[in-house]
Amino acid sequence: MGIRVTPRATTGGSSERPVRAGRRVTVRRLSGTLFASAAAGLVIALLAAPFVGLVGISAKSGADEFLALPENLTVGPLVEPSTILDSRGNVIATLVGDQYREVVPLSRVPQVMRNAIIDIEDARFYQHSGVDYKGMIRAYVANRSNGSVTQGASTITQQYVKNVLLQEATTPAEREAATAQTVDRKLREARYALYLDQHLPKDKILEGYLNIAYFGAGAYGIQAAAKRYFNVDVSQLTLPQAAMLAGLVKNPTAYDPIQHPQAAQDRRGLVLDAMRTHGHISATDLVAAKAAPLALNLRPHSADSCADSATPYFCAQVREMLLADRSFAPTREAASKLLFAGGLTIHTTLDPVAQAAADSSARTIVPPGNRVAAGVAMVQPGTGAVLALTENRDYGDTTDGQGPATTTDFVHTKQVYPTKETSFSPGSTFKMFALVSALEQGLPLSTTFMSPACYHSDRFPNPKPNDCYANADPNEAGPYSLTTATWHSVNTYYVQLAEKVGVLKIAEMARRLGVSSCRVQEQSQNLHTNSPCHGVDGVGSVDGSFVIGSNEISTLDLATAYATIAAHGERCDPVFITSITQQVGGADRPVKYAKPAACEQVLNPQVADAVTSVLEGVISQGTAAGNGQIGRPAAGKTGTAEDFTTASFVGYVPQLATAVTLADPRGPQTYPLRNVLGYAHVYGGDLPTKIWASTMRKTLDGLSLPVVPLPPPDSTQPVLPNVVVPNVVGALAPAAVAFLQSQGFSTQVRGNPNGVVLIQYPSAGSQVPAGQTIALVTPGGSIAGLAALDPGGTQTQTQDQTQTQDQTQTQTQDQTQSPPAGTGTGRRGGRPPTAGSG
Repeated sequence: MGIRVTPRATTGGSSERPVRAGRRVTVRRLSGTLFASAAAGLVIALLAAPFVGLVGISAKSGADEFLALPENLTVGPLVEPSTILDSRGNVIATLVGDQYREVVPLSRVPQVMRNAIIDIEDARFYQHSGVDYKGMIRAYVANRSNGSVTQGASTITQQYVKNVLLQEATTPAEREAATAQTVDRKLREARYALYLDQHLPKDKILEGYLNIAYFGAGAYGIQAAAKRYFNVDVSQLTLPQAAMLAGLVKNPTAYDPIQHPQAAQDRRGLVLDAMRTHGHISATDLVAAKAAPLALNLRPHSADSCADSATPYFCAQVREMLLADRSFAPTREAASKLLFAGGLTIHTTLDPVAQAAADSSARTIVPPGNRVAAGVAMVQPGTGAVLALTENRDYGDTTDGQGPATTTDFVHTKQVYPTKETSFSPGSTFKMFALVSALEQGLPLSTTFMSPACYHSDRFPNPKPNDCYANADPNEAGPYSLTTATWHSVNTYYVQLAEKVGVLKIAEMARRLGVSSCRVQEQSQNLHTNSPCHGVDGVGSVDGSFVIGSNEISTLDLATAYATIAAHGERCDPVFITSITQQVGGADRPVKYAKPAACEQVLNPQVADAVTSVLEGVISQGTAAGNGQIGRPAAGKTGTAEDFTTASFVGYVPQLATAVTLADPRGPQTYPLRNVLGYAHVYGGDLPTKIWASTMRKTLDGLSLPVVPLPPPDSTQPVLPNVVVPNVVGALAPAAVAFLQSQGFSTQVRGNPNGVVLIQYPSAGSQVPAGQTIALVTPGGSIAGLAALDPGGTQTQTQDQTQTQDQTQTQTQDQTQSPPAGTGTGRRGGRPPTAGSG
């Protein structure tokens, strides 16, 4: 026969038993054990059944039944929460299930705590052999005298056995058997207790008991109790604290110091009296400890463990990943048991400096309580390590109990928006994928398109109501190269680029660089019933708005894809977890989980570096120039989705890639980013870029990361052919402007913006570079200095004149004109939605 004990390796402590004065330690002989076991069978029966007249019970039958009971007790690993560590080994979260427990060796438990629990629960712990016969007989006599069961006489060893059996119970019947007030249960516990006492040192039994006992308030084990009630480590417990905790194990509900402080104080007094009786405290100590208040210092704890974490969104993401991971466990239920009760140690990629930088930046620039949610994700290029993941809101249930779409609580949320692919549109940050596709297909950075304020596509369905794609600013009309169009985020350029490159090629590039959203999968693939994206609208070959960011992807996907460019075309899927271990038999055993694929070179490094050289200009002189400076070379892209529904910025240096997205979670379409923190409209270059720059500066400084050169910035300008200036004199200024912009010209109106065009510079018929600014003089306008707008010298009339309205009208009487026919002449109309503006 042998006892199967599998205690945790963390349990330690001395194996020596404290020996009271005058006690002789002798070797227990087998014959003595058998005699004691036989006697125990009868004594326990007497104790548990004082009123049945002992019918059917005899010394022989009691002994025989007792000796026939099994004596092997398997002590499995204790239920213990899992801990999540950051990249430096700091605990950032403790995943607690039904039992909050932290196993500690007996050496961590102060002597005052050991004395308190022994003196009140089992004063003869170090003398008896696991079953206290003297105590049982005393309890039997008391029970007979009182007419009821008033004393139980269970030793600490027996209580330990009871708790082990309860923990190992997997069915309701087993749990009931472990707690039932029956002779059978008492006999079984005594049988196990005797054998444990023969095979384990007393201190090991005490250690096991202190780690398994329930102290109330969800705290299992002495360390959990010390932290929950007094917010201290067990090693720091004082005499009054130790006495109160020792008093709880008999009845944690009745002596609950939170609900019943007087009962807890009275019970503490009994413990202190017992400690005085057994000589473990002085009379002075007794008086002082009894006079001390309970002085609880309750450690905050939530039903959702991640709510107690300093990095709750990262915690929630790791937790959900493991619960959904069938490599980690075969079912979600099994994964939950392993995660919340397996005592795992989960090592992660989170960097505390980066996380603190992201937290403070998001919450300072867009404070909690604002209707807008700001999500931040930071990824390390070349490894995929997720260094930071946060939002500007407190993690937790909304105070009104409503979901994201209807809540009025703008402080709390449990939505991990940076990883939700269906939350927000990326806007013009998505143009990067078209830029990469064009370069891979061999298009030069000098590729030039005349980009009007409003572009009507002959290949893609055009947005309503204006039947064309528009720029964020009508003044952006003109010729652009691939470089300058990216700097200024010109929608009408990129729609034409998508016509040339192909929408599905751009979608394939997004997937290749690291975008996992179902919204960038081909629609034909999403129609398959076996597709994980079945039922989700994907992308089709004529989805023109796709290139300017209409399809939702996650903030983390943006950071991952831009990190691929920063790593010279090497894609690394996001990594949250670096290892998981579980302590078994004194050793750390690795736990299997689904790991991301190895990093892969998915793009020619020269193409990736060319993209970086262009994106540097977005920060140095483009849409992020105002807020994106971080004191070193960086590259990035702004994004403002249609009608200001979302605003984003993604940027990087060689060591870090960070994405920021802003939107109103109640519904970006219903609640666009208007009138937010003093901004009439929020563009990607506004609040998102501010959060990005602050996060990057604090992280780079905090980690002392050196300046690593980027590829030389590109400044390729458009190639401008000469074109003939059309005649718009005599037309109303709005119609003339729309017509000229539709032909790729820029315009400047001098005078009444709704008046008749009296003079144009350069004049009709002039040969000028494409995109030339055409000045339109209307009533009340000045012609001074307009000759500077005629670089070719083709405009000759009215030079050096200072005009009045009457003079201007006279000068134009003899001019011939071909004014635009009505308003909106040409194939482009007014300003349509501005999806993807920078």
